[in-house]
Amino acid sequence: MTTLQPTLLQTVTLQRRKRDVEYVTLSHVADAYRRYPGEPVTFHTRIDVLLPIAEFQLGLDIPPGIEVGDIHAPDQLRNPAPAVERIGDGSRMTWSDSQGFAKGTRLEFEVHATVQQDAVFGELESLLTCDADVRLTGGDGAVSDTSTGLNIAVAPKGRYLKYLPSIYREDDFMGRFLMMFESFWTPIESQITQIPYYFDPKLIPASLLPWLASWADLVLDDRWTPEKQRRLLGSIVSLYRKRGTRIGLEKILEIYTESQPQIMEHRANNLILGASARLGPSVALGHGNVPHTFTVTLRLPPVKSADGALLSDGDRERLEAERRRVIESIIESEKPAHTRYTLVIKQLEN
Repeated sequence: MTTLQPTLLQTVTLQRRKRDVEYVTLSHVADAYRRYPGEPVTFHTRIDVLLPIAEFQLGLDIPPGIEVGDIHAPDQLRNPAPAVERIGDGSRMTWSDSQGFAKGTRLEFEVHATVQQDAVFGELESLLTCDADVRLTGGDGAVSDTSTGLNIAVAPKGRYLKYLPSIYREDDFMGRFLMMFESFWTPIESQITQIPYYFDPKLIPASLLPWLASWADLVLDDRWTPEKQRRLLGSIVSLYRKRGTRIGLEKILEIYTESQPQIMEHRANNLILGASARLGPSVALGHGNVPHTFTVTLRLPPVKSADGALLSDGDRERLEAERRRVIESIIESEKPAHTRYTLVIKQLEN
């Protein structure tokens, strides 16, 4: 599987003419930007709806030299099959829908194709256009259009020829023969080129998060979501500097619970009236004052299922108990060893 290069992502945002209001975001990328004749290429297109759309039309131009195979369109479309029109030696696929899409809708298209054996060597341009009829909540409307494209370089011979003496560069057989070895090594070269992304918690694949955490001597809890694991890894250096402090504990609890905790430290003994009673920094009024203890108070919303379905009382109690165990494990691992704590979880209203 070829990793998409973020630096090649081309994004165009439709904007309203009179006001700085974004309507939709249009993205069009390929899984590879350099191909040989006979090799596959996949086009990925995504539309993010930022304001309600009454209807839209999406057109994708396929250049000459590209043979289209399987096409995958989003299920939200009433007619996922595109209308295909021949344009010269190329073709144009068009998707249209007038049912309207709500704010926050994401439409993803995927077109699998193959570079033809007789493709012209050079740049093959894939042009993407989008016409959107936008209807705002107040009834105001506007028609916006935009386009973007990408180029795929088609090479006649292997890149490895440049490492051989010039006499071999004119040999057609040698140029094609080296393609076989290049196909073996290109994925490895791509991984080496993109190695910086594997050290970025925001970009590394979720399956490699435990490997990255091991570099910081951190064992990730499988009960944490990948998003929370990424945020924890991004803050781990600063958290290590504050480990065993109230600020460090507050930060890691905030990452997991997405709620600001309140931590109250108890540093004195209860005041006991009598002949031996003394006032000072080691004595406090009230009760529950025990040195080297603290209380953690969290105000959390009710737990929800992963798919948003309604929970039975038994499932809710089980998930709340599981959440409490995770919070307790965080406190146990981050607090000073000689201290004790009390955990208070208050449930917020829906």
